Amino acid sequence: MLSISLGLPEFKVIKHELLSYGYAIHVEKTETQERCPHCGFATSSVHDRRTRKVRDLAIFHQPVYLFVKVKRYRCWNCSQVFSASLESISPNQHYTNRFCGYLYELCEGTTIQEVSRKHRIPYTTLERIYYSIASKKAKERQTAIEASSQEGMVLSLDEIAVKKGHQYETVLMDARAGSVMGMHADRQCDSAINLLSQNILSKEMVQTVILDMWEPYHKAVRSLFPSASIVIDKYHVVQKVTQALDQARKEFSPLKKARYLLLKGCEKLRKDQRLRLDDILEEYPTLSIAYYLKELFRDFYRTDGYNEAKERLEEWIKLAKQSPFASFQEAANTLERWKEPILSYFLCPYTNARIEGTNHKIKNIKRRAYGYRNLERFRLRVFLECTGNTTGSQAA
Repeated sequence: MLSISLGLPEFKVIKHELLSYGYAIHVEKTETQERCPHCGFATSSVHDRRTRKVRDLAIFHQPVYLFVKVKRYRCWNCSQVFSASLESISPNQHYTNRFCGYLYELCEGTTIQEVSRKHRIPYTTLERIYYSIASKKAKERQTAIEASSQEGMVLSLDEIAVKKGHQYETVLMDARAGSVMGMHADRQCDSAINLLSQNILSKEMVQTVILDMWEPYHKAVRSLFPSASIVIDKYHVVQKVTQALDQARKEFSPLKKARYLLLKGCEKLRKDQRLRLDDILEEYPTLSIAYYLKELFRDFYRTDGYNEAKERLEEWIKLAKQSPFASFQEAANTLERWKEPILSYFLCPYTNARIEGTNHKIKNIKRRAYGYRNLERFRLRVFLECTGNTTGSQAA
């Protein structure tokens, strides 16, 4: 019964006992013949026997140690001595392969230190096991991403702060599948070019790239994908306008506590909040210009067609430039400079919502480990935990 519960068909159980440190199970390989790795000749001549102690999956929350009697054979053909090969235990390993896989799964979503403390495994040993398996899985996942890539790809490019002092990482994401494709140091043009070149096999496959208004990213995309459509994320554009309204509000010192009422969408306000807002705008008629400019711009993104959107945007820029607020005049100049990629949203209605959500997950990965000194390992963690089963799936 115990040999069945072990789930290791290559072994037969000789005896088992419960000791102070856990279950001790003595096993040996069922095969009595091995093929020589030097000449390929099959032999059954046993030279000697040695015992290996390896840890396996726990039984009833008790650690399990396998004492494997490993036969060493002498080849009849070439006289070389070699050890029997084991499918479930790698050479020079003190843990079964399935136990290593179990430890790897435990480390996903938590820290290596936490698993090391819970299972009483040296930190350096568990670290070596985790990153050894992680490297293999990353290669498999990268191959799956490349195999599932097809024409009409939609990419998202954004940055995330990894350390204080303006130290950033550029994150590349498949906007349709919702999977991180890679990361690269800083957020300069050369870094973005390297990141895109390493992860995109064919330039013709890229149809749309979603960006914010960071010029180095635009320069990199235009140099690599001249035929791709660039879309500026609408939330970054709306943010520019709401920031302009907030700057205008600060010119009126009594309105320190009215920020929430002014910045929130009017359709989301309660009845009492709307009454309070009406009183503020009636008391400060100059500020009402800034408020209605904000609401007018929010209506711009509710437009159906490209041509109508273009007319509305040009009209809004004209009105903002005529406003008495320098913040809105500056916002109008910014939107005028980025007018074409902003309007591209109405031809390719994609946003950076997915990559912004993934950035939050990346920050949580960094926080739970209290930061990473080795950025390569940080990138590996992000790639494995922020790709998941989304490879190959084309989400709307």
